[in-house]
Amino acid sequence: MNINNSIFFALAEEQLAEGRRVKMSLRGTSMLPTLCEEDVLTLEPVSGELRVGDVLLFRHGGGHIVHRLVRLEGDTCIMQGDNCYGTETVTRHDVVARLVAVTRRDGRTVVADSPEWRRTSRRSLLRKRVRNTVIRCFGRQGRGRLRPWYFAALAFLMWAPLNGIGIPLDNYILGLRLDHLLHASVFIPCTLFLMDVIGRRWLVWLAAVAVGLLTEGVQWLLPFRGFDVNDLIANALGVTLGWLVILAIKRKGSR
Repeated sequence: MNINNSIFFALAEEQLAEGRRVKMSLRGTSMLPTLCEEDVLTLEPVSGELRVGDVLLFRHGGGHIVHRLVRLEGDTCIMQGDNCYGTETVTRHDVVARLVAVTRRDGRTVVADSPEWRRTSRRSLLRKRVRNTVIRCFGRQGRGRLRPWYFAALAFLMWAPLNGIGIPLDNYILGLRLDHLLHASVFIPCTLFLMDVIGRRWLVWLAAVAVGLLTEGVQWLLPFRGFDVNDLIANALGVTLGWLVILAIKRKGSR
């Protein structure tokens, strides 16, 4: 028998208020890879202090969500799914229950205070911190802050008199010249920093290639630098690699 979500959670809250445990089948992919769809969660009333890393059932936006507690600020709980970029901000009063065990689809049960679960939680929190740091740096606001610094650094690397600093740029790594690898590497982020300025994706790639052409073309006018077609090709390869990575990320995010 199918039960409406609002009715199910109303009944679940009644059971939890009486100190009983409840079970529910997980829906959605927001907690991957820690929790999978159709895992059966065992939840109990919250007793004692909340801990960062706890997986909690809480009220938010007129519904109920199962996500992980990633930050605790007094009575304010910052929640985030293990497979999510965004967070939810709720109060301690909105927290309904704590996950105590999960039964996988193969019938295996993992207890939430077991060493296996603690290892899984630590890995999840580490991934989340790394992901959140990347988002802070390279999300829309982060890109806005870093954009002028990136293009200033790019101009310095392409136009400054670096030939006399003693770095053997004509050495080879895996059969590729070091200076060509350097050119490709510094142009990988170029499309990332242009994507907010230019709307269409193919125009972003074209504009980044034009930046590579401009920086290499100016070297032809500088007495201490030189124009190199191979460097120009390396610039375009770096731009294309960065552009393909962005397309792959956006395609994954749209699923």
